[in-house]
Amino acid sequence: MKLITNIMMTALLTVSAQTAIGADLRVRVFERGGNVPLAGVSVCLGTQARLDQLGAKLTDARGFVVFDSLPSAQLLVTASMPGYKSEQELMVTSNANRMLVLSLSGGGGGPNCGAGGPGKRVIGGLKVERFAINNGAATSAQHSVTLNHAASGAVTQYRVSERSDFSDAEWQDHAAAPVFKLSEGNGRKQIWFQVRRHSSLNDAVVETVSPAVSDSIVLRGN
Repeated sequence: MKLITNIMMTALLTVSAQTAIGADLRVRVFERGGNVPLAGVSVCLGTQARLDQLGAKLTDARGFVVFDSLPSAQLLVTASMPGYKSEQELMVTSNANRMLVLSLSGGGGGPNCGAGGPGKRVIGGLKVERFAINNGAATSAQHSVTLNHAASGAVTQYRVSERSDFSDAEWQDHAAAPVFKLSEGNGRKQIWFQVRRHSSLNDAVVETVSPAVSDSIVLRGN
């Protein structure tokens, strides 16, 4: 009995370690030789092979970016900005929240992170965790359906379409349970849904867009 108990405890500990939520990494960037934080710096988190593998973001007005729910691994942080020499820092993330401070000297050169620029899309920190039409109902007698969803990360807008490329959809202000009108004609309707965090910084439009998700429902109207 004691041996079985020990085996069960070991298994539980192993599962807990594998499913532990990753920690956050907070990066702040200053101008070298002073205490002035730099806004609009491109910060990438990844590896030498792919600098933005786990995300690419721009620093805010206080020089901060945050990468959340990171795995425990050795990762490379790259910070770059036109007019400054880029900096890289190799670090090991863990289950504890970390803070990294970088400083950029004037001039130029070094690897380019590339998160900045007008209309640049960045990744990391935004995902639709759950999406269900009418709370997962199989059929609907009404053309108007409710899009129940939950997302990780701060969301400002969403878009929805019966086309996977969203070619007929526009971004709308985020709502907890928005309503969508299905196309005419009975039958199965496949709905695609996506959220984003949209903001402007230093005359650049920055957006973090989630991967698209989908669900279907059968319309049985009159």
